[in-house]
Formats: sequence, structure tokens, C-alpha cells
Amino acid sequence: MKILFLEDRPSRQLLFLPNKEKDVEHIRSLKSVYMPESNECKEIIAQINQNNYNFENSLKLIIVHKSALETRGLEYINNFCKNEKVKLVCFSGGISQLTYNNEDYEFLNINSSDFYTERLVPFLNGFIAEKSETLLELANKEWKLSYMLLARQIIGSIALENDEDVKFNLEDKLDKINNILSFDFTINSENTEKLNTEIKRIILSL
Repeated sequence: MKILFLEDRPSRQLLFLPNKEKDVEHIRSLKSVYMPESNECKEIIAQINQNNYNFENSLKLIIVHKSALETRGLEYINNFCKNEKVKLVCFSGGISQLTYNNEDYEFLNINSSDFYTERLVPFLNGFIAEKSETLLELANKEWKLSYMLLARQIIGSIALENDEDVKFNLEDKLDKINNILSFDFTINSENTEKLNTEIKRIILSL
């Protein structure tokens, strides 16, 4: 098993997924995905909340309904993912802002309506085939372009900024984007040209 998919409200999948039952059946048919049905799913979540669920060693990604987890359950999953370098996606209708981090392990916090989209099934297929680059593919098909455009904007702001505290915060944001994209955003004319060339390449490929 590569992916543990914990959804304790399966009716939500039929509500949001574009192909409804067809998409759900496809996900269930994937041999590398374990998506237990309602009662079994709730039992697994209860064990996680009690800190006594044993995750499989082959696990590469956990997808879980965040609102079903208690604080200690979320800490239990976070610690497991951090120690074993397992990716984690937390989705919930109560999440108002998407957050992403890839420092200790790759983590995505996303609203249910943004998670259950036409991007989900292709992402799962790609992840299983080891063709997925990042969890951000779940949030935005053009995630790389979005970050590069943001980086270019930040670089321009740094060049015009006189306040050292503001400049420091902007540079910190640029470092975080660098960690996500593995792109050298050191501010000089050569790197700026490389960034503009890459942005142009992505736009022309759309």
C-alpha cells in the first residue's frame, strides 16, 4: 500500500468529484490505494486519535479528513510523517486557506471543495506511477508557473524596498519558494533571465 485515504464522510466524494461514482470506483480500484469504507474508516481514525494505529512500512502518502482528527491524533500523524518522510494531505470544509510546507516532510492543507476536483484522480495515478512532482498538483495544475510569477514579483519588490525588515521578510518568502521549486533565486541578472526564460517556456507549453 502506497496511499492511505481516510474519508469518514464518503457522501462528500459524490458531491464534489466531477464524475461522481465513476471517480470513487476508480480510486477504490487502485491497488496502491487503501480507502476503507465508512465504519472501518472511523475505526482507523479512532485508533489514530488514541495513538495506537500501526501504519504500514510501505506507506508513502496519507490523505485524511482533518476535522475527524483530535489534536493528539493530528500530532501522531505529523510525527509519523516527519520521522518516516511520508507525505500528508489534510482536507476539510473548514480550511479557509491553502497551506503547503516541504521542510520536514511534504504537507498540504486544503479545503474539501478544492481537493475533490478533476485533479484528484490524475494526481493519484501519477503518484502511484512515481510521476508526481509535488502535492501542489492537487491545488493547481499550473502550480509551478504561479510560484515563479510570485518569485519574480518578490524579486522586483526587494529591488525597490528600502526598509530592511520588509526586505528580510521578502527574502525569507523567496527562500521558501526556492525550497519548493529547487530554483536559484539569488538576485542577479543571470538568474533573473533564467527565471523569465522558464516562465516563458511554461506559458508557451500551455
